[in-house]
Amino acid sequence: MCPTAGMLGGDQVELDVEIESGAALTLSNPSSLRIHKMDLDEDSLWDQTFKVDSEAFLECNPEWLILQAESAFTQRTRLEVEDGGELLFIETLAPGRIAHGEAFAFRRFRNHLSLRYGGRLAAVERHDIQTARNSHRSWSAQSPAPFYASIVMASPKLESNAHSIWQTLHELSSESIEVGVSRLASGPCWNAKLLATNPSRARQAIATIREHYYRVIGRKASDLRRH
Repeated sequence: MCPTAGMLGGDQVELDVEIESGAALTLSNPSSLRIHKMDLDEDSLWDQTFKVDSEAFLECNPEWLILQAESAFTQRTRLEVEDGGELLFIETLAPGRIAHGEAFAFRRFRNHLSLRYGGRLAAVERHDIQTARNSHRSWSAQSPAPFYASIVMASPKLESNAHSIWQTLHELSSESIEVGVSRLASGPCWNAKLLATNPSRARQAIATIREHYYRVIGRKASDLRRH
């Protein structure tokens, strides 16, 4: 689900996926998606739409999105889930090549996400981060190079397990990771957000949330072969 070489200036990807009633799909990728250095007047675009029919299931769980120095990237995501559909949508974001001492050296990151459940708007998010304007300050408040994750969960089976969801997620918070969770405006939909000081801690928390979600909805998780 990602170009082997990563995204270069002027690159555009369009992804349109529909999961029909009775079907189940897990989408992932073998490596991180890197957004490479590009000229000042260049950008790259990832435009994706996921439609989940009633009694269908989708997990979208890509590897890290890495915003490298002097890159610009725009991502647009539309999530459309019919009544009775189930969704686990995960975004993970690294602020640069941290192992090389690079953090928040990218030029611009724009992210627009909308979620509709049963035709009703459940969530809209818009971010426009430009490091030259210090608009990343809230992201970097916890540590100089935090790793971010957002997890959208939807399923009618979550309705009777709301308390256990809140408890599981809040128990993950520690000095190395901050976790927040909220129910969305419409439908049986929740959103968890994480800020971790290192990718290993973030990955552990995501794995715990993923395991809990699958246990609640009564499905068996696919083996993503990640270590």
